[in-house]
This record gives sequence, C-alpha cells and structure tokens, in this order.
Amino acid sequence: SYTGSPWCTSLAGTQAVTQTGTAGGTYTAAPAGLTINAGTGAITPSTSTAGTYTVTYTIAAAGGCAAFTTTASITITAAPTATISYAGSPYCISLAGAQAVTQTGTAGGTYTAAPAGLTINAATGDITPSSSTAGTYTVTYTIAASGGCAAFSTTFNVTITAAPTATISYAGAPWCTSVAGAQAVTQTGTAGGTYTSAPAGLSINAASGAITPGTSTAGTYTVTYTIAASGGCAAFTTTASVTINAVPSFNIAGSTDPTGCGTTDGTITLGGLSASTTYTITYDDGVVVNLGAVSTDG
Repeated sequence: SYTGSPWCTSLAGTQAVTQTGTAGGTYTAAPAGLTINAGTGAITPSTSTAGTYTVTYTIAAAGGCAAFTTTASITITAAPTATISYAGSPYCISLAGAQAVTQTGTAGGTYTAAPAGLTINAATGDITPSSSTAGTYTVTYTIAASGGCAAFSTTFNVTITAAPTATISYAGAPWCTSVAGAQAVTQTGTAGGTYTSAPAGLSINAASGAITPGTSTAGTYTVTYTIAASGGCAAFTTTASVTINAVPSFNIAGSTDPTGCGTTDGTITLGGLSASTTYTITYDDGVVVNLGAVSTDG
C-alpha cells in the first residue's frame, strides 16, 4: 500500500511503499509513466507522469511454491498552473457589457478581486466596467488544493478609468475690446484639457482657457475644451460661446462745435449703440452733451 497517494507532481523526493509479508519481491507499474524503484517500491512523483497506475509486487516461484503477486493502485496528480490576463485593460467606466478574461492552464478555478469595487464573475472572470468603481484592482485566480497538490493562485492587475466630464463658462462675456487683462474661464469636472476657439481672432490661452479681449477681434466665438482620449476612455469635448464687442465709433462731421455754441451745429454719427442706454459725449474743453436714450442706431 501507498498511504500518501494521491501525490502531486510538485512533490520532491521518493515516497515509500508499506509492504508486509514475504520480502524479496520486485515492483512493476502499468501503464508506463510512473518512476518506481523495482527493488524497494519507492515512487518519485516529480519525475512521473500524472495518471493512475497499478503497482504490482511479485514474488517469484520458489521451493515448490508458485509465483505470488499483489497490487495497489496509486495516483499522481499534475500540479495546477495557470495564467490570466485582461487584454483590454485599462477599461473606461462608460464601456458597456462584460469584458472577458484570457485564462490558460488548469481550468475550474475561481476569481476574486481586491480592493472592493470591481464587478467580476467569480466563475468566469468576466469584468463589467460600467458597474464598477474607478480604480486599480488585483484579480486573483485560485485553484483549490486537490489530489495531493496545494492550492495555486495567479494574479493580474486591472484598471477601471472614470469617464471624463466637464463644463466651461465665461461669466463676464460679452466683453468689449477695450477690456484690459485676461478674463478667466470657469471650468468644472475633469482637469488637464486644452482650449481652442473658432473662428480665428480670439486671444485664448490653450492651457488655462483665459481670454484677452484687448487683443482679440470683435466677433462671436465657440470655445472648445477637449480632454484627450486616455485610460480606455474616448476623447471628451464641451463648448461655450463668447462674444467680443468693438468699441462704438463716434465720427464727427461738420466744421463747428456741435454743442450749439457755434453759429452752425455739426452732425455726429454714432454706431454700435443700444436703444436702452443713455449716452454722453465729453469734449476736450470739458463740455458734456447728454444725448438721452437713442431710438435708432445712427
């Protein structure tokens, strides 16, 4: 008998037989693949092929007695081994559906993940990013101890990336081209994006989103904030509209002071005015003319 059977192929050294009765017999095994000492019956699992064998102990015929045989069955178990991987990692949290694991080697193990937060199927290893929490996880594939072999485990790191999101706005807009200094953007959400504007003519800082009206051309612009694709997530963009107004023009026609002080009043043509605003004109000599509310542009 072999009390240690089954043995794992990872087991080092020889494993002895327990034999009672007539000594001096020889040991054989069938089928082929078992490393056995014919004289002692000792077995070496690490150099044997996994399988189940019949060991026969034979005492040759002698002294008028026929040959005698007895048998014992033993099992050598293959040591479990496996690898796992997730080729799509990192995954974006916006990704729908389950993402499969690639597993090679011994099947039938179970999957776990740490820390908590990753949605994983314990039997198949499939991961569901959309119901997971963003973070990096260690997935462990474990094959339980059996057949004389110890438990086996292997790991792979998986990353779930939060989908980028952001909003931008310019609380001070519209601005006049006479406004000095840079005007800041209000940005919420994912940082690290870049700013662009269209059409050409707006002075904007690509990194900070700040706008300089004084060096911009009057017009209405679309400012786009772009977060580049990364971590399995697609690029993200959001926009805001910004208007830069030109300083209203005051063109004086006529040869005399249009305040009524001269013999003939001149004419002032005003552009870019609002009908709801009261305007004044101050001349170099300090005279102030109150225009009142204008009814038309001109």
